[in-house]
Amino acid sequence: MQEGDTVPISGNTTPQTGNVMLGRYRLLRRIGKGGMGEVWLGEDPRLRRQVAIKTLPLLGQSNAEYSRRFEQEARAAAALNHPHILPVHDYGEQVVANGQVVTYIVMAFVQGGSLAERIAMLDHDNRGMPLNDIMSYLSQAAEAIDYAHSLGVLHRDIKPSNMLLRSDNWLLLADFGIARILSEPGQNTQTGLGFGTPEYMAPEQAQGKAEAASDNYSLAVIAYQLFTRRLPFSGDTSYATTIQHLHISTNLFLQLEWHHSYPPVDGPRHRSLQQEAR
Repeated sequence: MQEGDTVPISGNTTPQTGNVMLGRYRLLRRIGKGGMGEVWLGEDPRLRRQVAIKTLPLLGQSNAEYSRRFEQEARAAAALNHPHILPVHDYGEQVVANGQVVTYIVMAFVQGGSLAERIAMLDHDNRGMPLNDIMSYLSQAAEAIDYAHSLGVLHRDIKPSNMLLRSDNWLLLADFGIARILSEPGQNTQTGLGFGTPEYMAPEQAQGKAEAASDNYSLAVIAYQLFTRRLPFSGDTSYATTIQHLHISTNLFLQLEWHHSYPPVDGPRHRSLQQEAR
């Protein structure tokens, strides 16, 4: 295993791993994987409930500075208490194979999938999302982001796959602090320039200067995607996409062309969306 690899568990897709433990938590199967780690369905035998466990890329050895930053961000995420923010139950780190260290965050398990999965399903069927659902999702996400900002907490990786959906269309924003934990030199984010996800990353964040407006920009990109059924910028590589955000972006909604499946938007609402973009 190399530094930056994921948890060394046999199997490549969704292995049954009932005997593998992280802290007191039993890993059951992998349910997600991305550039910032893996997500496992787990079981808390003490409280007898299922949980979602985010495992971050492996470290070659114990790193005091990384551990300090990890604990600081995990504590900040756990302190967030909002109806539209996924609760963090616990966090920890554990030595695994060959002296490598895995850090993990334990969260509530949500069965409804993510906004990214819903977008993909609708795209596959060549259908747009109902307008009421779009406005509801954006409003719920904005409430969560505003609350976190009021406490001085930035997300830094607002994107549809970090927006989990319950069966009643209730949205929960997940992964606060993950991007910052992995943002220092030597951490393998696999997401292009800076940290975050290139398709949704604000120009200043790509330059290493994330601020509250960066989260708002990412939410505006999602709004653009939902209303037009396409992303505003998409290059052949992560680098190319980031460069487009840096050098082309002014206001995402100035040239917004609504998909024909949605009704025309009145002037005041359109102007409001333009203002929210930045």
